[in-house]
Amino acid sequence: MSCRMAGMTRSDFSPALASSPVADDHRAIAAGEHTTGPRGTVRFAVSTADPDEGKGDLFVALGLARALRDAGWGVAMWPIERWAEDVPDDTTVLVSMLESFVPGRVGTGTALVAWVRNWTERWAELPWLTEFDAVWASSSAARDALAARHPGPVDVVPIGVDAELFTDGRGPDEGPRTDRAVTTVNFWGVRRRVQDVLAEVRPAEPIVWFAAGVDHVEDTEGVELRPAVPYTALPAVYRAAAFVVDDVIAPAAAYGTLNSRLYESLAAGALPVTDCALGLDELGLGEVPVFTDAAGLERALATSRADRDALVARLRAVVLERHTFAARAEQVSPLLEASVRAAARAAETRGDSRAPWLRWAAAERARLLAVEHERDLHLAGVHDINERLQASEAAAADFAAALERAASERDAIAERYETLTQSAEYRLLHRAGGVARGLRRISGRG
Repeated sequence: MSCRMAGMTRSDFSPALASSPVADDHRAIAAGEHTTGPRGTVRFAVSTADPDEGKGDLFVALGLARALRDAGWGVAMWPIERWAEDVPDDTTVLVSMLESFVPGRVGTGTALVAWVRNWTERWAELPWLTEFDAVWASSSAARDALAARHPGPVDVVPIGVDAELFTDGRGPDEGPRTDRAVTTVNFWGVRRRVQDVLAEVRPAEPIVWFAAGVDHVEDTEGVELRPAVPYTALPAVYRAAAFVVDDVIAPAAAYGTLNSRLYESLAAGALPVTDCALGLDELGLGEVPVFTDAAGLERALATSRADRDALVARLRAVVLERHTFAARAEQVSPLLEASVRAAARAAETRGDSRAPWLRWAAAERARLLAVEHERDLHLAGVHDINERLQASEAAAADFAAALERAASERDAIAERYETLTQSAEYRLLHRAGGVARGLRRISGRG
């Protein structure tokens, strides 16, 4: 099925958005049901333990956690609302996913690892960076910047893809696939670089844009806006698409710390098209098409099906060999064990607890985060009330306009009636009608 709209063909794009069974596993891990394992317990400091919030740091942590669990580790999440508490003593390693986490309430016997997925410069400026026993960087450029500020080991550990979730045990050619392009770039109130491109792009068919905050994104001819889908429904979107348009935020692009969207789309058999070339070569993904403007994106989306399929086959093989979370778990398990040994040595000089200033900083950060959360809830409430007020005002305006139209129509009818009843034709017909009624009454009596 297809239709013409704004001079552009739009074929049907309706992937079945059923959630994956992996979603149940995510919830079980987030709920603390897999905390113990023979190799120790790895906890991840994350923004939330609720998958429904759709936070990227959580899903990266859950992806690696699932693989580490299968490799013999216990795994658990340590969300923001618990950062004011002491980290449980059974924690072998605490992996921080966010630069906002202050490790002041982590026992000295627990190894600390900073996983710098983006915001490299913020991480490098942290006064407590040296508290971490090891740092994982997502690219070589990020590693070099962090190694200049951290005396311990700094290793390149990019994020990856959950192969079970994004392949669903299928090859790239299994199941229906359209020639449509999609993007899943979210809008969180700050304009993304790709938005300027999407405002000008005119591909053969509009790009289907699944976005959080879609109500605040401008609708243009080159895009077809739809609400965001749950993370575990993304594989269905990618398996139904030919291309996935990627956008890398500026702080990540500066160091080539690339998105999981790159790996996930390829695992699902779609070709990513990105706006950041830095970092692709070292991942073995240097053939991924790169665009800098609307014309470049249009050229990439015009790639023939045969060329696209061949390119996807080559790149997908690299992803499934080198960039799954299973591969990451195999890579980081010895790094985790080395961090545990380093923490044990450092504990001999640190004593029973972290420095007092660090514990104070952890408490202050937790308090500030709670205040920010309350502020955000308040602003969200204000925004909701404002939207409802605007909707009510619009409804009232529509009602007032309808009343005005009805009154105007009423006045027009009254004026017409007045004009009609005063006309000579009406008076003549009215008299004739009266005579006719009189004759009928006389006839009836007779």
